[in-house]
Amino acid sequence: MSPGGAGSRLDAGVAAVCGLSRRRVRALSSAGAIWLNGRPARILSHALVTGDVVDVIAEGERLVSPPPPLQLPVLLDDGWLVAVDKPAGIASQARATRREGELTVPELATIQLSFAAGHRRDLLQLHRLDRITSGVMVFALQHEAASRLAHCWETGEVRKRYLAVVRGDPGEQPLTVTAPIARDPLVPSRFRVAPSGRASRSEVKRLANFKELSLVEVRPLSGRTHQIRIHLAHAGFPVAGDTLYGGGSAVPRAFLHAWRLELPHPRDKRPLRLEAPLPSDLRDLLAAAGVPLREVLPKS
Repeated sequence: MSPGGAGSRLDAGVAAVCGLSRRRVRALSSAGAIWLNGRPARILSHALVTGDVVDVIAEGERLVSPPPPLQLPVLLDDGWLVAVDKPAGIASQARATRREGELTVPELATIQLSFAAGHRRDLLQLHRLDRITSGVMVFALQHEAASRLAHCWETGEVRKRYLAVVRGDPGEQPLTVTAPIARDPLVPSRFRVAPSGRASRSEVKRLANFKELSLVEVRPLSGRTHQIRIHLAHAGFPVAGDTLYGGGSAVPRAFLHAWRLELPHPRDKRPLRLEAPLPSDLRDLLAAAGVPLREVLPKS
C-alpha cells in the first residue's frame, strides 16, 4: 500500500485501488479472498499503513493494477540491515507538503521490500541524504540494530566517503575544512558558516581535474545538514550545479554521491563496507572529459 492509501480502511483502500465496489470487497473478504500481509483479512475496518501487502483473489474479474513505484537498487538485505542506492532528486524524508504521487526513499524501500516478501517490512531510518545527493542509505530492520548503529553514528565509528564534482581546482594537497555550521536566518532551507554554528570538519582530496572542474573525495567527520555542500563552497570549490550554494549551472545537475559507508555490523561488529556505483550520468560526464575512473578512484 502506497502512502496515498495509508490511513484508510482496508475495504475502502482495496475498493479504490482495485476498482471494486465496497460491497464486492466485503463479499470477497467473507469468502476468504482478501489477504493482508500473508493472512486472510476479516476486519475490514483495519487502518492501512505504508507497506501493507494486500492480495485480492477474484477470478474472472478485471482488477485495476496500480503502476509499480520506482525500484531502488538493493545493496544489502541480511535481516538486520537494508541498504539501498538512493537516486538523486528523491527526498529522504517527507515534507509538510509534497507533489502528487511523490514518494520518499524510506517509502519506496518499504513498498518494494514488502511486495517482494509478501508482507509488510518495517524499516527504521538511521540517517538522511540531501535530495540532490545519490548513493548509500542504510535502514535497520529491528530496534536492536537501530540502537547499536545510532551509538556508532554518535561515537564516530561510521565512516562516510562522498564523491563530488566541484568548480575549480583544490590542488594536489589534501584540504581540511573546519567551519561551524548554522541555519541561515534569511533562507530557511539553507545553512551557512557562522561562528555561532555547530563544530564541523570535512577532509577533501582532489582525484582529477578537468574543464575547470574537479572530481573530489570528501570525508565528513561530523554530520551537519548540508555539511559537504557548505564546506566545499566555503573553501571556494562549490559542488558544480548546486545553485543553493553557488555551484552555477556548468553541469546538468549537482553531482554529489554518497559513495562508501563503512560501519561495524550491529550483529557482531564485523567491519562492513557498502558501496554504491557512480550514477550513469556522472560516469558519462567523467568519461567525456577523459577521466580514467579505474585509476583515480581510491581502491580502499
